[in-house]
Amino acid sequence: MDKVSVIIPCYNVEKYIDRTLESIFWQEIDMNFLEVICVDDASTDNTFEKLKAWEKKFSDQLGVIRLSSNGRQGMARNIGLDYSTGKYIAFIDADDWLEKDYIKILHDIAIRGDYDVVQCEFIRDSSENLEFVNSGSLSEEKTNEEEMIIRDNEDRKKVFHSKIINNYAHCKLIKKELLVNNKIYFTEGLAYEDSYWGVLLNMYVKKACITKKKLYHYYVNTNSTGLSKNEMYHLDLLTNQVLLWNELKKRRFMELFKDEIEVEYVYSCVLIFWKMLSLRYDAPPYSYYRMLCAVVQEHIPDIMKNPYIEKGELSEEYMLILQSCLNEMNKADFQVFAKSVKLIMSK
Repeated sequence: MDKVSVIIPCYNVEKYIDRTLESIFWQEIDMNFLEVICVDDASTDNTFEKLKAWEKKFSDQLGVIRLSSNGRQGMARNIGLDYSTGKYIAFIDADDWLEKDYIKILHDIAIRGDYDVVQCEFIRDSSENLEFVNSGSLSEEKTNEEEMIIRDNEDRKKVFHSKIINNYAHCKLIKKELLVNNKIYFTEGLAYEDSYWGVLLNMYVKKACITKKKLYHYYVNTNSTGLSKNEMYHLDLLTNQVLLWNELKKRRFMELFKDEIEVEYVYSCVLIFWKMLSLRYDAPPYSYYRMLCAVVQEHIPDIMKNPYIEKGELSEEYMLILQSCLNEMNKADFQVFAKSVKLIMSK
């Protein structure tokens, strides 16, 4: 077996980190091939003390890095990647947990097909306890796997547009060399860093496998970054999208995949930000909506001429949301429209 480096960014997770680490050290693998790197992102609770206790107990497998200032998950993951020594990388969030065969199954698939990325399904779990489901054997699930080999630009267009390799950092086993050699890093100091990183990953992966097995428990935490209410940092999604657009131009991907990137922008920028405006604010900020309009009109002013859009890519409701960014509403109309969007996004 090849060494797997598990990277966990940790910030004020004293309530959850024991559960996460228990699920990792109960993995059905030889512990000699496991490396766990916990990056404490300047926690203000007892997270660091808990991590040090785990490090003392599993000194051969677990290392703790403590940051002096908070850089958000992106910085913590990047630092963990720099310190890692494994052939494969698994990013885990500190309030989530793994099925006991998570690493074994993903690693076995990766070795079998020499894949750059292996991705599994996840369970949205609100349990406060460490609970597992019966994953079954790997052989039973082979028919529920989908292999993707990207040989040329046309293959990449299809895979990228299908969104089958999602933008999440979790639920994946990834060759370290793919990330390091292609400088696939997270933005730092910002929330929603996955939206930047995941697109870059899609631009470089050449061979991947998707398994339908549900091996990862995504904890539905109402205090998490994505679900917290009335926070200014939700604007970071727009910042990441602007940075991503510039990076894709710099790397010349815009020349090759313009149509596909534009449609991705609709989903990951327009629709997701509108979802946050309508669901994450008691009173959706009009100024944030106008910022979204400015970003859309700068980057995708001709999106209605995009061949995917012309062929009916979006539902009628989503088309209305997209058009609202091209034709700005006044504040009163925005407030009425935001209520309609809330109903759409709540479905």
